[in-house]
Amino acid sequence: MRKQDEYLATSHWYREVITDPYQIIAEFFSADDIASYREHIETLLLAAHSNDIWNKSSPGDLLYYLKLLESVINAAFLINKHKKHSPLNISERDIFNPNLYFGGHGGATEWGCFPRALSLEEYQDPYLAFRAFFKFMTLDQWKEELTEISECALVNMSLTEGGVEIDTLPLYIHLTKLVEAAHLIDVREINHIGGHIKSRIKPDNHWIRH
Repeated sequence: MRKQDEYLATSHWYREVITDPYQIIAEFFSADDIASYREHIETLLLAAHSNDIWNKSSPGDLLYYLKLLESVINAAFLINKHKKHSPLNISERDIFNPNLYFGGHGGATEWGCFPRALSLEEYQDPYLAFRAFFKFMTLDQWKEELTEISECALVNMSLTEGGVEIDTLPLYIHLTKLVEAAHLIDVREINHIGGHIKSRIKPDNHWIRH
């Protein structure tokens, strides 16, 4: 049986020891907002599935993004081991309450922060999306798939031409669900980054609770 550091044995880009997976999530969303992460996932998979090279910026930026993505996958893996559930009881009438989904990162908007891929049940309890993510594929399999995808995204050759048969649609859905679920956990449960209190002020200067 593998130890708790199984995520390190399978890591390709993120090789740091995680002492607090929730802080990894907080740092992930301090680097960029959820709308940008959704776009990164889409452009990565489109580039891998076509003959076009990922050209949003430099290859180093893509590798940095993959390091961030792997960090949140590792954090979700560690959290998922504890089979947690949301500490909040969210009713359907509260779904559009921005306190539940608005992250307040830089130029982020409420519309950009609202989840697109999560089911109602996953929106109410984002830990369910973590369970589905690792039920769809194991940690090892996710790392292997992302390695294949990253290699094809940076060359003029598609996955199919490289002899790799990967259906990218379910990967897009599950990766998007993962980061959206992590985003909701960040908004609802994490109030500091490295001991520094996160901003609690929305653009309209009304106080919100994280």
